Amino acid sequence: MAHPVPSALRPAAPSLVPSGSEALLGLLGNPEPDWRAAAELTLRDVTLCFPLLAARPLAGGEACDLGALLEQRLRQAGTGLLRAWMLHLAQADPPRAAAPAAELAQTALLAAECARHIAQENRYPRPDEAYLAGMWLALGQAVGGASGQSANAAAAALATQCGLPSPIVDALLIEQALEEYVAAAHPLARILWSAVRLAREPDSASDPRFAAMAHLAPEVLASLRTDIAFLAGGRAAPPATAGAPWPRGPLPPQLQAAALGGLLQGAFAGLDAEAVHARLALGCRLLAGVEQPLILSPADDRPLALLSPGAPRLAEWVDELALRSDDESSMIALALRSTTPTTVVLGESLDTRSAADWQIGRWLGAGVIACVPLALAHTRTVAVFGCPLEHLPLDAAASTLGILIARAADRLLDEQARVRAQTEQAEQFQARYRQHARTLVHEANNPLTVIRSYVGLLEQRHADDTSLRDKLALIDEELARVGDLLGRFSALPGQDAPEEPHCAVGSLLDELRALCAEPLFESHGIRFELRKPAVLPRVAMPASALRQVLLNLLRNASEALSPGTRFALAVPGQLVVDGRPCLEIRLIDNGPGLSAERMADLFASGSTTKGGEHQGIGLSIVRDILLRWNATVVCRSQAGSGTGFQLFVPVQIPPDRLNAFKNLV
Repeated sequence: MAHPVPSALRPAAPSLVPSGSEALLGLLGNPEPDWRAAAELTLRDVTLCFPLLAARPLAGGEACDLGALLEQRLRQAGTGLLRAWMLHLAQADPPRAAAPAAELAQTALLAAECARHIAQENRYPRPDEAYLAGMWLALGQAVGGASGQSANAAAAALATQCGLPSPIVDALLIEQALEEYVAAAHPLARILWSAVRLAREPDSASDPRFAAMAHLAPEVLASLRTDIAFLAGGRAAPPATAGAPWPRGPLPPQLQAAALGGLLQGAFAGLDAEAVHARLALGCRLLAGVEQPLILSPADDRPLALLSPGAPRLAEWVDELALRSDDESSMIALALRSTTPTTVVLGESLDTRSAADWQIGRWLGAGVIACVPLALAHTRTVAVFGCPLEHLPLDAAASTLGILIARAADRLLDEQARVRAQTEQAEQFQARYRQHARTLVHEANNPLTVIRSYVGLLEQRHADDTSLRDKLALIDEELARVGDLLGRFSALPGQDAPEEPHCAVGSLLDELRALCAEPLFESHGIRFELRKPAVLPRVAMPASALRQVLLNLLRNASEALSPGTRFALAVPGQLVVDGRPCLEIRLIDNGPGLSAERMADLFASGSTTKGGEHQGIGLSIVRDILLRWNATVVCRSQAGSGTGFQLFVPVQIPPDRLNAFKNLV
């Protein structure tokens, strides 16, 4: 969890008006800001770089591409929040001129470039670390006196606060140690030691003792110092110009609140709840140096609920706590009702006035909490900080912090309303769909019931004809399956009972022969053959899906063949496709074959030469079903000689062999 800048350093470091404010505002004025250019500007200016890294410290291993990392932070902040930050700094303490900040930025840039170049000459693997060390030492030298700390201690504290790696923090602390101590430390310590002296005393490059510490020849150091002075002088952030807005007298309070309100409302406009949470956390640290509070709001006369989605477990706990706004014992509830900010000292004992307040404080990791009520457009909220009220910037920054949280809360409430409306709309649509589907299913079941009744009568009239009874039984089963499929229309996708994801191919092929051989082929003078081994493995594909694929191909073949031709449905056996065992199923005929034009677009929906009611979607459905189950289809056809389809369907792998198979492939 990120922490605010230590109170001893907060007055000096974060409140500097960044010397690159005008240049950054110029980049932010574009509809689509050049974030990479903004990151490069920020990297050159410690008065911009420090606050952004303090607001969102580096994580482990992040200090590798500083430009990319700063670009991420700038993008996350967005133009509205960055502009509000600039306005807040300028209005909070206008006499704090940009000139000292510009001087600090120039000094820090020179030290940082010296450190980076010495690191590169020494082939140090992470020159950006050296750059940050040089920059942060200059920052510590600028603010150390105001904080009552040494420059090195202040720089190390600020580096720790920004999440800079330990070698940087150590190098900052060691820089003033004895030379033999520095020389024996991590390489970054002597790089920083050398860079600081090279930046401050250019003539030291000729000192053999200095050259030995830098591990570079004196002439190399002298050349580096000349080049770096030129580079740093040309790349420094532009100073404030005459007539620029840094500094000016403070705006009237109402005008300042209006300006901040507009900027911060735009900062959260259009964001989803997660993005609001991330930007609010960054904004609280950037504008006020404090952690994001819990924002509690009563909804529809229910208990207080947590608006921010950043801590789902905490939101669940708050819901279960069921703290109501009319709770007489809770100071949080009292602050909400009275609209008066309040500090609550909880401590470690259990003799506090409200158990709910005590628990919320513990969940925040704080023995003292500050409850700050916020008046929003349509409701009331209370922000609960894990610190005393006096630690919050409630003087000049009060309006900024309050407006920031209020605008974020407004957006979170709007997003909740949008999600709620979307959910209600979806539920209404689902209800209408179910009703419509039930009506259609009811109407479709009527003719199905009549047909099944006639099938039953035929079975009774031909009770002695075993072959016919078997065929009629299959027809009845298929009609029942159609009824079952129709019944699923009344359920939304994913709500119907899941089908087994595998099936026995042998029994399925026998069923299809009994169902299709006579009506589709033999009654039209087409010879039908089924060739398969006695034992076949199960395939990793539901029976309904494989049945639909084969029925489509069988129907297409029967419509294309003429009397006297042959059709064969065969299963040669197993083979391996792309490293996975598959079962091959062949469908072969000796009919007229397919044209070159048809073969070129075989599986496209709507492509057919049959005419009439045929829509040409059968093969498209075949392809889609097979792809869904990781199966493959291959077609060979020659005009005048026939057509053949080969299906490669993955074989079901038993659970005890699945891990071994995964390791194998």
